[in-house]
Amino acid sequence: MKWNSMALLPLVTQLGEHLKTAFEYYVTMKASGVTINTEMLAGFLLTKMASWNPTAGGKALLDDETREAAARFLAGVAINLTK
Repeated sequence: MKWNSMALLPLVTQLGEHLKTAFEYYVTMKASGVTINTEMLAGFLLTKMASWNPTAGGKALLDDETREAAARFLAGVAINLTK
């Protein structure tokens, strides 16, 4: 098996888009006076990521557990960007 960085570029791009979604949602909620935490933001993001099924080399890259971990990670990064 050989590592192919180029095959992962679409995944990285899509992760960036999901991060942007999380960031914008958090900023909007904060500006509206709504306080949300990482878990709440991750739950929101997980609904947005529900149908996201990235592949590389014909192999699926996300299972439910990995998708949840990705949502939690991106939510944490989004919140930390606002500090």
